[in-house]
Formats: sequence, C-alpha cells, structure tokens
Amino acid sequence: MADRKSVAIALGVAFGVAAVATTIAIYTARHREPSPRDVNTIFNAAKETVRKLDGALDALRKTSESA
Repeated sequence: MADRKSVAIALGVAFGVAAVATTIAIYTARHREPSPRDVNTIFNAAKETVRKLDGALDALRKTSESA
C-alpha cells in the first residue's frame, strides 16, 4: 500500500512540474519582444506603397477623364 502511495506521489509531482514548465514556456514564447526592423526597410516599404497609390490614382484619373 505504501509503495502505491509513493508511486502516486512521484507521478503527481512529475506531472505538476511538467505542467508548470509547459506554462512557463508558453508564457515566455507569447511575451517575447519581436526584433526591431531596420528603419531603412520601413521607409523603403512606405515609399513603395506611395508609388503604388500614385499609380492607382493616375489610373483612376485616366478612367474618369475618358468617361
């Protein structure tokens, strides 16, 4: 009987430690800060977006002039 109790306690402790370790791992994975992006990359992406918007506006102006 005491042997079964010891095994049950050992398994309970093992599962408890595993549950806490898993919780800590999930918490740290979700709350990790993303690495900062390069400022030049952000500016280049913004410039490209502005170019695309200018192209779309020009296309709209051309279609509205012909209508």
